[in-house]
Amino acid sequence: MAVTPITAEMLDSLQEGLVLRRASPAQLRERAETEYAWATDTEAFALAPGLSRSYVLSVAADDFLSAGDDERALAVAHEAADASEPGSWDGVVSLVRAHLGLGAVDEARAVADEARHAAASDPAIAEMIGDAFELGDQLALAERWYTIGLRGLDVAESRFWRERLLRDRHRVRRDQSKPLDGFDEEFEALNSD
Repeated sequence: MAVTPITAEMLDSLQEGLVLRRASPAQLRERAETEYAWATDTEAFALAPGLSRSYVLSVAADDFLSAGDDERALAVAHEAADASEPGSWDGVVSLVRAHLGLGAVDEARAVADEARHAAASDPAIAEMIGDAFELGDQLALAERWYTIGLRGLDVAESRFWRERLLRDRHRVRRDQSKPLDGFDEEFEALNSD
């Protein structure tokens, strides 16, 4: 049997081929099963260089979660975390999302805390974890992660990330009806220019 190579373009095409707002749970589950097979059936599929098993598993876990299959999402997210190479946090973010999907906030927080050191030096990780908490309606935790990202930034070298994290943090603080603080004032000053 020939092995089918799976590229990032194929994964993108599969994702784009189904608009989430109009997709049924069955369609999302079918897409997740395809992604899962691509990541796990090594006799039939080979991931192209640059496309990691942990990333494809994370995408599948997110689709299982969107389909309402929370337990399966958690199991696949664990597989993604186990498959992660050093420096890759796809599995951690998927685990946070899956735990939140099950209403297990303490477990989500514990998993996220494993990435705290990395998030303090990588704003993308801080933003992804903050986004997961924000989408899970855990605004105080989202604020915490956006703040972790901001505190670890070198202002001169990371203007793009600083503006994004300031925006995200400002949004969740506003949603919590919190008074302005220094970061909020910085964001508003940037927006007034």
